[in-house]
Amino acid sequence: MGDLVVADAREEFARLTRRTRRDRQAERAFLASKLHIVRTLPTDDLAARTRVVSGFLQRLRKTSARDFNAIIRHLAPTPGGVGYGMFYNAPFKTDFQTGTAIYWEIVCPNPPGGNVNTYLYLTATNRSAKGVEAFISYNGQNQTFFKVFDWARTDTWQTNVSFASLGNYVRTVSAHGTNYQVLPVMNITARTGNSWYNQVWLSNHVTNSLDLMYQYIYSATLTDQTTGWVGSWGPIIETFQDSYLNTNRFGALRTYLTSRDANNQWGAWHLLGGSDASVRVDNKGFCLVFDDPHHDWVAYS
Repeated sequence: MGDLVVADAREEFARLTRRTRRDRQAERAFLASKLHIVRTLPTDDLAARTRVVSGFLQRLRKTSARDFNAIIRHLAPTPGGVGYGMFYNAPFKTDFQTGTAIYWEIVCPNPPGGNVNTYLYLTATNRSAKGVEAFISYNGQNQTFFKVFDWARTDTWQTNVSFASLGNYVRTVSAHGTNYQVLPVMNITARTGNSWYNQVWLSNHVTNSLDLMYQYIYSATLTDQTTGWVGSWGPIIETFQDSYLNTNRFGALRTYLTSRDANNQWGAWHLLGGSDASVRVDNKGFCLVFDDPHHDWVAYS
């Protein structure tokens, strides 16, 4: 990953968020989609899936009690799913003691192209159950945002910034002979004393710095961080339509993860490998361009 200068950009991103209108319907659809995904987990063990769904519903009530009934009502018109993406295998999901982190470069064309006429998310977790999702949110062709959803908070929605404000962070990289527009993102969940913190960092190519744009400190245990379904997905295309056609290319490049052990020592960054995760593809019309299992992949419809 290399050594970078670090900078604190939290106030700037908080200011941009205050200036950006919240989309309550999009926020409810986000959670409704997660509930749909967990209800449709591909498994032969229906009893296990029922337990996972029950646990997620209990957490959803606590996380978003005010909106819970609205979220349930929203399920009917929300054909959520996974266009293409990675779900961590069980041993890998819990393979950390005092911290876990993910770095990935989100392949995020703007606009999304094709028939995208509602929400579509490019998101990931770092394996922790009380970590964050720092992700690209599309709503049709003209509303693209960078958002942070924090699973450790009751006021879960935090950063909400227009894509147009990310000029210092979006860059172009090449993979398999093609140039892609990407947003490099790192999010960390780690213990500090008796507490844990969530952080989101963006790589600033103008200042050559790693900019801290979000942080939250809270009480939790290791069991809290390793139990339940939340935190089970790596980079995914999260969908909200029954089918997609002629979209631009989305995906993940250079997906790295690292863990911190019981002695608070971080291990080396390693590329997400074929034994670390499994692919989920719902029938939403997406086709694979390439998958270098599973750290670099791109898909389109």
